[in-house]
Amino acid sequence: MIVLADIGGTYARFALEQEGELTSVRKYVAADYASLEEALGAYCGEIDRPSGGTLSIATAAVREDNVWRFSNKNQWIIDPETLKRSGWEISRILNDFEAALLSLAHLPPSGLVALNPGADTEHSSLLPRCLTGPGTGLGLGYLIPLPGGGFHAQRTHGGHMLLAALTPEQKEIAETVQRLRPDKTIPVFEHVVSGPGLMNLYRAVCALKKYKEIAQSPAEILEDNGSPAAEVTLRLFHEFFGLFAHTAVVTGHAYGGLYLTGGILERLVEKNLFDFTLFKQCFILNNVSPVKKDLESTPIYRVSDPCPALRGLLL
Repeated sequence: MIVLADIGGTYARFALEQEGELTSVRKYVAADYASLEEALGAYCGEIDRPSGGTLSIATAAVREDNVWRFSNKNQWIIDPETLKRSGWEISRILNDFEAALLSLAHLPPSGLVALNPGADTEHSSLLPRCLTGPGTGLGLGYLIPLPGGGFHAQRTHGGHMLLAALTPEQKEIAETVQRLRPDKTIPVFEHVVSGPGLMNLYRAVCALKKYKEIAQSPAEILEDNGSPAAEVTLRLFHEFFGLFAHTAVVTGHAYGGLYLTGGILERLVEKNLFDFTLFKQCFILNNVSPVKKDLESTPIYRVSDPCPALRGLLL
């Protein structure tokens, strides 16, 4: 029996692998625990299982000198030697988006919500698929069919693509986001299409429109969606999200399907604030005819399965 772990910037999800299926799935707030080892101990205690054993991990952390560290608010360090001393043997560590990508070819129909049917052609199954999602960061990856069968999960740093702006308002917002950031770095899509990105947009909107800055977190922005500041922020979020998806699909020739996921998307859906019509308008632009036609024929899904990365670890 293997313990599976999906460790992101905000949440950690654990499950047991039993006969190729997920069981005993649990979700924890990472900030509630001082370390991965402590969270694993809490999980084992909750499911009444001895701590220790084989562990398979999907994570947003990045490897540095054989330990994995986060670049966002999660302070955990994934150290195989420390885990070993706690009774754990790691079977593998995958990028979380890489694991989620692997699950796409095997998700049950109940794990997907069709947003745009697209066009099912004889070549659809041979085209790459694209997975993207705003959460603590902005993930992007491609599931690429292999000639002999199977798939290759191509992870990327796509969320760090330079921010594109088409309208004068978007350009002004992008410049303001950069000006308000402490490091003044060139804005990338993750700066406006993520949880922290939602806050960046809100502060930029308030600065430009002279609105009073009331919300202090993404959750408060969503709660205050009736205010002018929140309404403009959410509109711009969907515009930039659509532009990012457009760039990602065209760059990766990923007309086999666009899959949307991420914690911020989940919150928007829960509060009935996800504006797919606006997203789609910015995804399918008045581009050259062949590109526009391919975008129009691209099926779009929302991943409703709560733990795709854990499912990817099963494979």
